[in-house]
Amino acid sequence: MTRGKTMPTPKTMIAAVLQEFYKPLELVNIPIPQPTNDEVLIKIEASGLCFTDVHIWKGEHAPPSLPLIMGHEGVGRVVALGPNASRLKIGDRVGIGYVYAACGHCRDCLTGGENYCPDFDATGYSVQGCFAEYVCLRDQWANKIPNEITPIEAAPLMCAGAAAYASIKKTGVQTGDTVAIFGMGGLGQYAVQIAKLMGLRVIAVDISTNKLATAESLGADERVIANDQAGENITALGGAHGCVNFAPVTETWPIMLEACNPRARIVLTGVPAGEMAFYTYQVVERGLTVAGSSASNRQEMNELLALAAGGKVKGVINEVAFKDINAALTALTEGRVKGRTVLKMEGTN
Repeated sequence: MTRGKTMPTPKTMIAAVLQEFYKPLELVNIPIPQPTNDEVLIKIEASGLCFTDVHIWKGEHAPPSLPLIMGHEGVGRVVALGPNASRLKIGDRVGIGYVYAACGHCRDCLTGGENYCPDFDATGYSVQGCFAEYVCLRDQWANKIPNEITPIEAAPLMCAGAAAYASIKKTGVQTGDTVAIFGMGGLGQYAVQIAKLMGLRVIAVDISTNKLATAESLGADERVIANDQAGENITALGGAHGCVNFAPVTETWPIMLEACNPRARIVLTGVPAGEMAFYTYQVVERGLTVAGSSASNRQEMNELLALAAGGKVKGVINEVAFKDINAALTALTEGRVKGRTVLKMEGTN
């Protein structure tokens, strides 16, 4: 690798642009951004597709300004340095997560909570994202990717893997405790592996028997179908000292309340499209804690990447050509994806 300031790059790039909510992304040719100050220019090799992208695409929750390049699970090589970029070299492989940048001086930033900074920028939401051939990013916010991890493997770790890791940690469970993980999509599959590495007993919960079988192959100790009897069935297995919900539906809430042991912590990561009401008596009477978890901080990201470099965290990945992004987005929206979808840019090994 070199300390040079740039590698030869074209003047334009292909990007998938959201021009109108719930309409196909437009593959357009636009100028390549140029790094300024402490930014670096990254040539994207792989870009993960996340269910957050579905929410953004539909205009749900807090709709962003359009036009927009979505995508917040990008991995690629540094090809140009801004005049004040000193942390990275030309040729370094880096990842781009959901937290594009934060203020760096508020209480949250100073205490490891930059992902909750009131002024943070979200990649592919408040700033242009990774569904493009090139992206600019401040060098201190780029995540160095270990050589042992391929771009295709690394891309979903930038959000799904990191969010799963942060969520399991937030339950506060200890070695030997039981954690119930709801939703065995991409995040849930990472969470099962992470929980087992932490020495936890894992109960996997989902409506799909196929996804539960996948969870079992990844190390889940027990599997429970998400139906009206699920809470009772989890209780019969000894209950849960912590619950993590990755399923973007409201139906999991009463199951988690019934499944939790006293003083358990429920961590909500999946975001339902609608409102979720609940009866507070069970929370108060049994001393339950309910916490939200969004993305991860940089320390958690580095810890996860170290685990992945050691071959201890593997994703179930569907590799799709970048040109087929709209078909991939539709499949994810319709629930036809097993694991995580990663868009492979042309020319990536």
